Amino acid sequence: MNIFLQRFYGRYYTMKLFSIYTLIIIVLLSGCTKKEILENTQSSTVINVDESKATVYDFTDNQLTDTEVKELESLIFPMEVETPEINYTDMEQDLLSVYTEPIKNDYKFWGRLSNDGYCYILGISKQEEPVLKDLDYRLDESSGYIQLGHWIVEGESFEKVVDLLKVRSFWKSKDGRLLYLGIKQYSDLDDIKYSDLGEVFDAIVNKDRLEYINQLHEKHFRAIEPFGTSYIAMYKWKHGEEFYAYKPISPDELGIITSDKTPVPPEIIDGQYVHLCNDEGEGIPFIHMNQSLYKMVEDFYEVRSLNEITDISSIKRIRKNPEKWQNKVLNIEDADSVNEIVKVLKNSEVYYLGATSYEDLLILTKKDGSEIELQIPPYYPELFTGEGFILGDAVYYSPGREEWLELMDKYFNK
Repeated sequence: MNIFLQRFYGRYYTMKLFSIYTLIIIVLLSGCTKKEILENTQSSTVINVDESKATVYDFTDNQLTDTEVKELESLIFPMEVETPEINYTDMEQDLLSVYTEPIKNDYKFWGRLSNDGYCYILGISKQEEPVLKDLDYRLDESSGYIQLGHWIVEGESFEKVVDLLKVRSFWKSKDGRLLYLGIKQYSDLDDIKYSDLGEVFDAIVNKDRLEYINQLHEKHFRAIEPFGTSYIAMYKWKHGEEFYAYKPISPDELGIITSDKTPVPPEIIDGQYVHLCNDEGEGIPFIHMNQSLYKMVEDFYEVRSLNEITDISSIKRIRKNPEKWQNKVLNIEDADSVNEIVKVLKNSEVYYLGATSYEDLLILTKKDGSEIELQIPPYYPELFTGEGFILGDAVYYSPGREEWLELMDKYFNK
């Protein structure tokens, strides 16, 4: 259902929860048939809220400006694309007040609700200096709900300021201006197993990954783990950051993948980056990368070859987080030095991806002006941080630990 058909703002009166008339209007707007109306009505889940304790508020101050609506829409759309199995509608104002009452004076809210009982709320600060900017948060184990406050001792002692009753997950932008509240509901699902949309919220507002997530969706991938289906989990490094993606697959597709015996050379894609999971999210015993699996994931990876490392005219090393005594950028243009480095790189073999950060870059510039990017671990004398490099983002290579350390110490120890 189009999320923008049910935009709410400027509602000033209390409305009854989930009236049949509201449901029929919503369904008619989406072009559903009479049969679908009956099915939706029969399958609707009652929200378990104690109305006797729910104070009703005038939400005039909750009216969103057009600019705020557009900003929140830019979050809602990519978040809900992550779970196409779930249809969301706007949350009624009186139900919204139950969840947001402790912070309603400081934020405006837009709630989204699904028939299976799952819902979430986005908030946007009313003040230029958001009141929640410096507050920490935790999930209180005894109640199962979120508390806002301050960590006195990280992970041990917490000073509570606010209880967000019935809120089971909480995310905020670094400046505290935008909020995500994930709501715990009691429904037929009993134990909600699918991933929290707050992870998508966090990736967009705090990691600037909106474009990345949109690209995933265009390629029929997802940014969080699917639920209720088998899936492929993918992983890669890019400029010192980890990126994950997931692709739901049918039982038939899973059967084809697990029975395929046609291997894919590790120089094309390394199988350690890709894993199969069943519909419970449990890993399926490792199988070697085969053609069927590769076809499912190839759009996620940039595949490069060592054979491309030829006719190199210069090399640039870029440090992401240099020490005070280190240069952020180091250029090597001497032909003999360049040739020696290239020889070591081309003699590398596919290797196991170590548990380190590949945050620095080697940029190989060819004589025609094109570039090849290698991701490498940071180098510090007398401190081993890893060996080798990632070519593209699908294969990890190493010339050998001794050869790599000698190369780093000779040319990049500055």
